[in-house]
Parts: sequence; structure tokens; C-alpha cells
Amino acid sequence: MGSYQGKALQARAPRPGFRPWRALARVLGAGLALVALAHVPWAALWRHWAVVSEVRVEGMRYLDPARVEALSGIAIGDALLGVDLKRARQALLLDSRIAGAEVTRRLPRGVSIRVFERVPALLVRHGTPWELDSAGVLLTPLERGVVADVPLLVGPDFDGVPAGTHVGSPAVARGLKWADALSAQALQLAGQVSELDVSRDEVTTLTLLDGTRVVAAAWPPSPRTLSALRVVLADLKQKGTSAEEVDMRYEDQVIVRPAALHEAEGRQG
Repeated sequence: MGSYQGKALQARAPRPGFRPWRALARVLGAGLALVALAHVPWAALWRHWAVVSEVRVEGMRYLDPARVEALSGIAIGDALLGVDLKRARQALLLDSRIAGAEVTRRLPRGVSIRVFERVPALLVRHGTPWELDSAGVLLTPLERGVVADVPLLVGPDFDGVPAGTHVGSPAVARGLKWADALSAQALQLAGQVSELDVSRDEVTTLTLLDGTRVVAAAWPPSPRTLSALRVVLADLKQKGTSAEEVDMRYEDQVIVRPAALHEAEGRQG
């Protein structure tokens, strides 16, 4: 009968290089690490690091960065994960002077705010002068008595109209069309106009800074006619001659009535 040679009855020799104390050291090390982590002041560290450390505001032309930051409702020290970017953007858009806004997080702990301001095109009477942008939106003054250097629109009534209202009346549309035409880079006329009077349907009257009155058709004429007006005004200034009135209601023709002639006619009368 054959002999039984089962290897299960043989003593198993230790594996080469096996050290029981190394395994025990690993277990003890892991335990100590867990104990150390349990004693770390995680709440304090979280309050210190997981907060907004910088608010960067960009895109301003008239607005103050501190005002924009305050409008957003985001401040340094706020909980980083608690910042509601959509809500901050909506809060910015409630200001009449802001046409658009972008609010994003900046790594590692910052917030970036970019605003797109409404640019004043005209002044209007609203008790004190207020501003109107090129889309016809009424803007609250930055400060009392501080307004942009743009012409005053005479004719439309803005009493009681709240800031942020889009005013689309025909008179306002006409005034904005004139403001756009006068601001053309090639003409350089906007800086010479102090008032735009659209109170009459058939005529628009411009009052220049030197007091000269320019009578024109209701809507802006061609760039060629406006260019002729610019040349006439420059010629009068070069000659040191003042004009009482400049009539440009006729295409390709500018009629000047000198102030001296007006005074002579008054004496004859």
C-alpha cells in the first residue's frame, strides 16, 4: 500500500523576509494618525480658510468699486461656499446705472465682479438734473449735483419717473437720435451743445455753449449738413464773430444770422 504524503501535515515555514513587528508598527502608526487627526481644530481651520479673501471689481467708468461691492452683497470674510453668485448678479442689475454684470469665483478664495455701466447720453430735468443713457433708461445721479458733461434735453417731462425706467416717447427718441448724431467722431459737435430742445414737433433747437441758437429740422440732417455746420462754427470762431442764430433746416445749406445784425435790426425797430 502506498504511503500518504499529504503536505497539509507538514509544518509551514515562515516566508522569507517576513517581520511580524513591522505589521504591528503599521497598525500602531495608523492608529496614532487617526488620534492626531481627531484632535485637529477643523472648525477653526475651516472658518479661517474657507472664506472670501478678495473681491475684485472691474469694468467701472463712473461707479466706485466700493459701491459695486456693497451692491453685490459680497464682502471679504464671507463663507466661500455660501456665496450666491446668481443672487449677487441680480442685486447688481437692480441698480439703474448697471446694464449687465458677471459674478464668478476666482481661485483659490476670491470673487470677481465685472460690471457693464450705462453711459449717459443726455441730461433731463427731474427736480435736479438726472441722466439718460442711449437706450432711454433714466439713471440715478452718482452724487447730488454731479452729472456727465452731455447736453440737456428740453421738452419731455420726467417728473415722478423712477430711476431705471425705460422712456421711449417720440420726443426722447428724437433727442437721443440727435445726441448720437452730434457725438460722431468726425464731427466733434457734442461738446459744443448745452441744450437740445425738442418741445416743438417740426423743429429741434440746439443751444451752443456760447449762446448761439441753431435751428434745425425735427430729426438730425445728413452727416454732410452737420459737417457744414461744424465748418461754419469753426469759421465764426476763427474770425471772432458771434452768431445769434444758425439756420440749418435746408439740406446742404447753413444760414448764419450774426449777432451784430440782430442788434442793428433791433435798433432800427
